[in-house]
This record gives sequence, C-alpha cells and structure tokens, in this order.
Amino acid sequence: MEGGVWFSSSYAEAAGRFLIACDDLRESGHSVSNERLEIGMVGPAGESLCIDVAIVGSLNSGKVLISSSGIHGVEGYPGSAIQLAIMDDLTQQEPFKDHAIVFIHTVNPYGMAWWRRFNENNVDLNRNFLKRDQEYTGVPVGYHHIKKIINPETIPPRKERWFGLKAFRLIMKHGFNNLKQWIAEGQYEHPKAIQYGGKELQPGPDLLLNWLDIQLKDISKVWAIDLHTGLGPSGHDTVLVSAGTGKEQFSHLEKLFPGHVESLGPNEGVGYKIVGDLHQGLEDRYDKIQWTSITQEFGTFKPIQVLKASRAENRWTQWGIYHDQVEARRHWSREQMLRVFNPKDPLWQSKITHRGRVVFQIARNDLLT
Repeated sequence: MEGGVWFSSSYAEAAGRFLIACDDLRESGHSVSNERLEIGMVGPAGESLCIDVAIVGSLNSGKVLISSSGIHGVEGYPGSAIQLAIMDDLTQQEPFKDHAIVFIHTVNPYGMAWWRRFNENNVDLNRNFLKRDQEYTGVPVGYHHIKKIINPETIPPRKERWFGLKAFRLIMKHGFNNLKQWIAEGQYEHPKAIQYGGKELQPGPDLLLNWLDIQLKDISKVWAIDLHTGLGPSGHDTVLVSAGTGKEQFSHLEKLFPGHVESLGPNEGVGYKIVGDLHQGLEDRYDKIQWTSITQEFGTFKPIQVLKASRAENRWTQWGIYHDQVEARRHWSREQMLRVFNPKDPLWQSKITHRGRVVFQIARNDLLT
C-alpha cells in the first residue's frame, strides 16, 4: 500500500528525506526556508541530531499552519511519514502567499534516533512546556498508588506473569480513568520514572521556542496540529482538544472532523488531562495570537500493551546493564517500544498517511476562512 513509502527506518533517513522534500518544494516553485536546530548530540551512526524546521509560503500573511511531529521520539516515524506525504502533495500545487506552513520535524530527535519516547534526560517533552504560572514540581493526586508498579527498579523480564493481574486489581480498586490520569498526566519529582516532565525547560524545546519567537512575532492566527500515536483503536485518528476549549470552538471542530473529536480529559474518551504539553506552552507564550490547536492521535494497540512497552523500555534504560547507547538500543525493549508506537503494518501505515493528509487539508482550509 502506498502509505508505506513515506516511512523511514531510522532518524537519519527521515531527516534526510525531509531535507530532500524541502528541495523538491523549492524546485516546484514554492518559497521555502529551512533550518537545522542542532541539539548537540549524535545518533547511532554518529549523525547530528537536529530539530528540522521549514517554512513554506509567506509569514507576511499573518496566518500560519503548524505541523509538528516526534515530540515522543519513536512517534516521529509515523509523524515524519505524514509530513513527507503532505510535502509531496504540496509539490503538485501552486505556490501560495496568503499563508505559511511551518513544519517541525521531530521535536525529540534523540528519542527518535535511539528508539525512546523520552529525551536524553529521560524527560517526556510533552510534559515540559509549562505555562508561565506553572512550576516543575509535584505529582498527580493518586501517583503514590501506581508509582511502584509502573516503575520497578529492576531489569525487565521478557515475560512478566503477574503484571496484568496487578493492573486489573488497581483498576477494580481505583477505576480505569483514575489510573489513566495518574499514570499519564506528568510528574516532576522522579527523574528515572516514566512521564517525567523535568526540572526545567529542556535544550531542544528551548531551541525550538527561540526559533518560534522570531517566526511568530508578527503572526495573528495559527492553526496547529501535533502528530501522535498510541491511543485509541488501531488506525483510527482521534482529534484531541484541550479540556478548556470553549463550546463554540469545540462545536466548530466537531463539524470539521465529525466522529473524531474528543476533549483531553480522563472521562471523555481515549485521552487524559496533560500538564505541560506543547500546545499549552505555545498558546501561553504567544498569547496575542488566535490559536486553534489539536493533537491528532492515531491508535495502535490496547492501553495495557502500550503501557507495558513504555514501562519495560524505561526499566531497561534506567536499570539495565550495557556498555553504551548502541548496545542499549539493541535490547528487545527498544524494538518493542518502536513497534508499539510505529506498527510495521501496511494497512495501518496507509490509514494514517491518508487521514494525516485529510486533517491537514481541512485545517488549512479553515485557517484561510
């Protein structure tokens, strides 16, 4: 199926294809500028790890569509595929000046290159973009109930007989939605645990925000799509919006994406309330801009399978025995992490590249109305 042609097998390949896509757009007559924001680290092949950014069209229009991917490392593979497919579509279209499209390719290049969800400091970057009135401190209300079971300080075994039963007991005792919220919300006290939001803004996000400060200084309207995988039925995309979204805007999004829109809350569907996600941080930092922001989340596997993969990989990274990161990356938990969020399934790949293009075009049309 054609969706698979856009998928890359490594960070280096994806980044290279993104740069080629920028050149293809220029050759087709589009105005394109792109930069490589180097995070000062290297990947498995010694390649420089960069947040690649590109602007297509004109910022003088005051209107911008932002497509971002890879804030959760391994999720950058499908995110990159969607962006490459969209860029290819643009080469078949006429150049434009009435808006700009900003592509942010892989917010977390370290995680993408080394098959992690978190960055080089074990930080979940989608919990790192705090608002000005928030601090890098605290844990979810019920975190003490689940901390030990989701963060054992041991090397992960291939098969863990009792994890499912323990998880089931916790669900029966506290409720699935409570557990989902406590696990996923974000915590700022345990650096070796999953969903750690850090103690300060991370180097990659800092580079990105400094770059956006310049690009967005004269912008009045932004439509933003952040690409993710993991939650929901396999291949189905859920359009997640902030729990604070007004009724009028929520209704508008439901009309644009019927059957796909859900609020980011533990009782609303596949999502949960997040602290420090990318769009919260951007909307707070650039509060003079009119924002429409969505997370396009593509389902992969059942929640327990996704959690087990994240838990096992982090246990290996924190407590495993290995000589260097190259050896660490060879472990089964890293491969499992990659495939849970980036299934090697042609039908799934075709579905997400198709829906990624569809949602992008709908957002683009809405930006221009």
